[in-house]
Amino acid sequence: MAMSIEVDLFGVLEVRREGDALALRGDIPRAVLGRLAYSAGQQVTTDELVAAVWSSVPDNVLSTLRAHVSRLRSAGLGAALVGSRGGYLLDVPRSAVDLTRFVDAVASDSGAEGRAQRLARLIELVTLASQELLTGLDAFPFVQVLRAEVSEQRRILEEDLGETALELGDQSLATAVLTEAVMRHPLHERPVRLLATSLARSARHSDAIETLDTFAERLLADNGLDASARVAALRASIVRLDPAVVSPIRAGDTVQRVGVPIPLTRFIGRAADLSRLRAARHRERLITIVGPAGVGKTRIAVEMAREATTALDDEQYMVDLADVTDPDAVVGAIAAVVRAADLTIDAIVRRIGGVRALLILDNADHVIGALAVAVDALLARTDALRILVTSREPLRLADEHEVVLRPMSGDAADDGLRLFAERAADARGGRGFNESEQDAARMLSAELDGIPLALELAAARLDILEIDEVRSGIGAGSGAGRHDSLREAIGWSVALLDDEQRSMLVAVARFAGPFTPEAVAGIAGIDEIRTREVLDALVGKSLVAVDRSGTGRRRLRVLESTKEFAAELDDSSTVDAWRERHREWFAQFVWERGPTLRTFSARDTMAVFDGFRADLATAMDSAVASGDRHAAMRLAGGLAHYSYLRGLLREGRERIERALTIEGPRSEAEPVAALELANLAYQLGDAPAGFVAVAHAEQTGRQLGDDSVVAVALARAGFGRSMFGDLATGDALIEQARALLETAEPWARSEVEMATGQKLRAEGRFDEALAALTESNRIAASTGYTWMVTSARYILAKVLVDARRPKEAIRVAANAAEWARQNEDSAAALALVHAVAGACAYVERHEVGARLLGAVDEIGLRYDYSTAAAEGDEADRLRRTIAAGLPPGEFDREYRNGRRLGWDDVAQLIERLPQSGTRPVTV
Repeated sequence: MAMSIEVDLFGVLEVRREGDALALRGDIPRAVLGRLAYSAGQQVTTDELVAAVWSSVPDNVLSTLRAHVSRLRSAGLGAALVGSRGGYLLDVPRSAVDLTRFVDAVASDSGAEGRAQRLARLIELVTLASQELLTGLDAFPFVQVLRAEVSEQRRILEEDLGETALELGDQSLATAVLTEAVMRHPLHERPVRLLATSLARSARHSDAIETLDTFAERLLADNGLDASARVAALRASIVRLDPAVVSPIRAGDTVQRVGVPIPLTRFIGRAADLSRLRAARHRERLITIVGPAGVGKTRIAVEMAREATTALDDEQYMVDLADVTDPDAVVGAIAAVVRAADLTIDAIVRRIGGVRALLILDNADHVIGALAVAVDALLARTDALRILVTSREPLRLADEHEVVLRPMSGDAADDGLRLFAERAADARGGRGFNESEQDAARMLSAELDGIPLALELAAARLDILEIDEVRSGIGAGSGAGRHDSLREAIGWSVALLDDEQRSMLVAVARFAGPFTPEAVAGIAGIDEIRTREVLDALVGKSLVAVDRSGTGRRRLRVLESTKEFAAELDDSSTVDAWRERHREWFAQFVWERGPTLRTFSARDTMAVFDGFRADLATAMDSAVASGDRHAAMRLAGGLAHYSYLRGLLREGRERIERALTIEGPRSEAEPVAALELANLAYQLGDAPAGFVAVAHAEQTGRQLGDDSVVAVALARAGFGRSMFGDLATGDALIEQARALLETAEPWARSEVEMATGQKLRAEGRFDEALAALTESNRIAASTGYTWMVTSARYILAKVLVDARRPKEAIRVAANAAEWARQNEDSAAALALVHAVAGACAYVERHEVGARLLGAVDEIGLRYDYSTAAAEGDEADRLRRTIAAGLPPGEFDREYRNGRRLGWDDVAQLIERLPQSGTRPVTV
């Protein structure tokens, strides 16, 4: 039987015979083997081989070459190295060499497979191509040639990957991949256009335009060329918000992910562990990955999640419980990530109980008891939910399946060494371990018990230290145990920091969750450029980790094991002052960013606030505890519309009410906070509290000269009075509001026009109502105030139904529902589908109307949207109107059919309805 030989050319060259690594000594033999492996199964002539390996050919080159080949045979390659008069051949199939497998896979791309399968394949190929080829063999002529070829293939693959991710609606993956591609290839047009499209579909329109403009400027400066007409056309489409360009795609064959990070390094080893997890996923509903600190529990959980397609999951959510300091806050943390309408188990069940969801609960150690209770309740009340937990200990629940993740030692020692070698190459600019370092690297990997985090910490120091110095300094070989091995590695790494770096590490370890250099610099009161330099140094030393948010933005965090160590170094005398600056910075940050929630930047701002949730909660608690009314009001007011858009109505209301109880002078944030409180109270069905809050908003707005708040408060009060029959007072209040339009901001003008349209509709003045609502929509759409866009169009659709123009109503409501879904406002989308259902009665499609009502009620359970609560008597009248057009019993049957529909089914129903000026609908 022929022996099995495998060769890896990516990273440090490695040869395995029957699965065991061969010890190859000398760079020249390794180079010879690398060149032969690239032509696996084919003869390489002696002249080709000499030219590939020697830039300066020695006189006795042929005998030297034969000697090196002989050494390779003696090292274990034996008969696999075939020599003849004409040259040499490595007698292995092309599939046995990772580089030739890569080349063949790229060449065989037919594009025939499904998009999800193509995405997975492209991710695998890009991950492979991202590694340096033949690390440590830079001096050999053929290596640079091969690297250049792979680099070009990588560029094309990354562009294909970004494009495929866009087709599947995964803007976060596309943005992350294409951002790196543009940085490496700034003069290539295709990745720039794809990146700009991805940014636009993430509602980062200004960033998209800046990307195109920067490319055009660079192309002119470097090459003297103007950007192509395609770049100009794309820019124009983004500026005018062409839906064909800026509207996110909601494809049915991609998993919707929230909080699941995009890995920035290649996943190494763990094949058996990953196989066990894959098998368990098909059988078990609760899996807990258990292992010591630093062993890689989070990474393998992310790897398993991101390889899944819709064959397994519709949605995935990852909750980092390291940010949770109070066990009572566990349920709230889960609810916030899954976008539940309230911070309760009931709300979580309503939100994800009807879909195939994977919920990853990461870093559960310190809240294990509270989490066990929550997990037990969630599994008991759902059927399709699967939960994956990472922890140092199991939950100890009856149906829990435990997967123990062990360090990369013993039988997995080769994986540990591969991880160490690859991270060392990253730290040393691509230079891997040479022959003289191999033994020391293997010993250090074993002495650190193969704990991945400890290996990364050790590898990070190889940028300036030799491996023997690292072994000596880290205290390896003491036999102190795995926990102490990691602690020794962290302590040694921290000890090597200078005073500035150590002080920065201790400070950033105080953050409750992920942070940004901007936040660090702002709180510390130091230069942001210098802050970034110090943080980048800490990232390079693996003491600070990098992840990316849903918009592809870079965030940082301190891992729990490092945070525990840093806490022991903290100076308690400086903590209080830092907490105060932390509170003040976040209050200012939120107050400044809050208004962008009413612009095209809303989705991006929500993602930023999502990333800061833990520290925003900490800042709010600090403000209340210290009696800082100014900071508390800024936080509460700035976050109120975020709470509304995220469906966290009770959380937003409670935050404002807490701020209002603090004694102290009025803040400029108070009028806005009161106005937002009115909206939250009304949406929660507490109209009396809403009227009280509106009055408070008007009063404080006048005192502080905020015409925008006063105008909106008057308009809302006027509409409310009209709804309760006091038309004269309602008219007077709205006229007062309209008198302030010239000095009010656009968002306020759009709200006043919308309230005017609502009042006019109540009075039966349909033409005037349509004019006011059209103006409200125009103003809101021009600034990106998505909530008002959907609100104005919603009322507009109902006016069109009242005016017996149902086909126009269906078109307006259907397109607005698409807008709402694209902007993550599912409750608004449901309200608009409800309006479409009302129009069905007037186009003789009563059965479709009944089905849509059933779908709205069923899907609405996930978002706490109730037509009865939102529409009151009007919902009852609509239901009766639809039922009246159907035979007895038919309404109930169609309504039950509707309760089985999902969003895609609803879209297809609406698309088949008669519309004036129809266009494709995706809700």
